[in-house]
This record gives sequence, C-alpha cells and structure tokens, in this order.
Amino acid sequence: MRRALALFTTVPLLLAVLCVGTALAAGHAPKGFNEAAFRTNFASGLASRPNAPALKPENIHVQTAEKAASFGGMDVYVVKGELAPENGLAQPFTLFVSADGKFYVPDIVDLGTGRSILKPARERVRHADLQGFGHTVFHGSGKANVVFVSDPFCPYCREAFAYLMNKGASYADFRLAHFPLSSHIGADIACSIMAWAAENDAEHLADYVRFAYLELPAPHVADRSQPNLDKARAEVADAFLKRFPNLSALGADGDALVQTLQSSPYAQTVAADIARATGLDINGTPIIFVGETRVEGFDAPRLDSLLK
Repeated sequence: MRRALALFTTVPLLLAVLCVGTALAAGHAPKGFNEAAFRTNFASGLASRPNAPALKPENIHVQTAEKAASFGGMDVYVVKGELAPENGLAQPFTLFVSADGKFYVPDIVDLGTGRSILKPARERVRHADLQGFGHTVFHGSGKANVVFVSDPFCPYCREAFAYLMNKGASYADFRLAHFPLSSHIGADIACSIMAWAAENDAEHLADYVRFAYLELPAPHVADRSQPNLDKARAEVADAFLKRFPNLSALGADGDALVQTLQSSPYAQTVAADIARATGLDINGTPIIFVGETRVEGFDAPRLDSLLK
C-alpha cells in the first residue's frame, strides 16, 4: 500500500484518528465529559509536534461526544470534531478520550475474551461515517457497497481496480473516494477531472474512471521543479482532453484545463474526500471498504472472502 501525504491536506495526521460518526446533537457534549479540558490538552499536545498547525483551544471544535465504555472507574467517550486552523483546511477527527479530557485511549482489550470493549462504539461511528462516503460510479448486482479510496497513479490501486471490475456481481454500488498522493504528480488533476465528470457528464463517468485507472499514463518527472510539475499536470489534462473532447468546456488545452481546475469546485470536491478519508485514519492507498469491513491495500484473498 502506498503511504504518502495526500494533496490538498494542510493539517497533518497528528494522532491515530479512528473514524468519524454522529451521536448527539452537534455542539452539545454530555455533562460527564470535560470538553474545555479536552480542547486545552489537545491543543497543548499538538503544539509540541513538528509541523503542527498553530492551534488554540478555540480552534478545536467538538461536535459530538458519546459515552463509549467504562473501565476501572474511568468513563471513555468517543469524541467527534475538527481541527480548524485559521489558515488552511479543517481536518475532522474522532478520538476515544477519558471523561476528564486528559487521556487519549486508542483501545481497551479484555484479556479474558480478547475483545475490545470500544469495538461497539467504533462500529457505530464507522457505520455513520461511511454513509454517503465516495461517489457512485458503478451499480453491481450484489448486496454490499464497496468504497474505493484511491489514487489513479498508485499501482496497487490500479491492480485493485481491475480486480473489482470483475466483481460486479458481488457488490451493490462501487463508490470512488479520491485520495491523490503528493508523490504522484498529476493525480490531483485526474481526480478533479473525474469529479467534474460526476457532475457534468454523469452518463459517461464510468468511462472517465476506467480511463484514469486502466489507460492513463503516469507522467515522468525528471525533478520537482515548478516547470516540470506544471508540464506533468498539463500532460495528464491533455490525455483526458484527447479521450474526452467535451472537456474543452474547461479549456482548449492541458495548461488551460489545469488553470481552470486548480481553483474549481471540483478541486474542492477532491479536497473534501481527502479530509473525510483522513478522518478515517487513512494515509495511504488503496483502502477498500466492503460494507463496513476495511481492507488495507490490495489484499485479493481477503477481498475474495468478502465478495462472495
């Protein structure tokens, strides 16, 4: 599985963020949870980390908090919110936190049973977070939905995509969530073009996605100088334009397409996918959800067992 920084991400992953969900009315923490202490302690802890954004307690927004479990006299809450720096994109988080707001609790396992006592709460929030995640590209004839979090230039994503194209009888909907990696120059442009197609050429969206994952050549960049980066992105846009002439609505050539897309709502759609994936502790590709089961990387045997 490829691990790298995703494009558009301005707030780095700073903790093992688990998954995003909903529990109580937004903005209302229960009386048993010390929200003020949590925000103060979280901001203080982040400040000591390299490359951390400048965050004050008021930049940490708590949206929901739900009691998840009790352990040894300590109540543990699942807390959903977002890091909202004054400059940059907000990043969602969900953490399991002690009621006093002092301790991050990644898991508690009962040694007698080998089971996590936080698992039921984690599954509840995962179920909520996966609702509406990704963009429907294909309809299959199976029961479980597949959410494919990926980068079109990631070789493992391409292998997984080709595999999943032969599994249509085993899933209901195939949903694509864009996660272009900074190491793959031009992947952000390819994802923005697919986002454009979803809104403006939905009838042919599947063709755009197949082209991106099965045919589109990844540009070769001698070095990461700005002229070379610009050239590579234009090459990606030109390749799409030759295959789909109606993209000329965005520009006459690759350079023009790139200029249009970089500040477009379609780039914002990709950024929103990245932010939501980051909230699910995703920092590499591919990640494949079959129903609510998460598969890390392209694990064909595991997928075979889930897509029967």
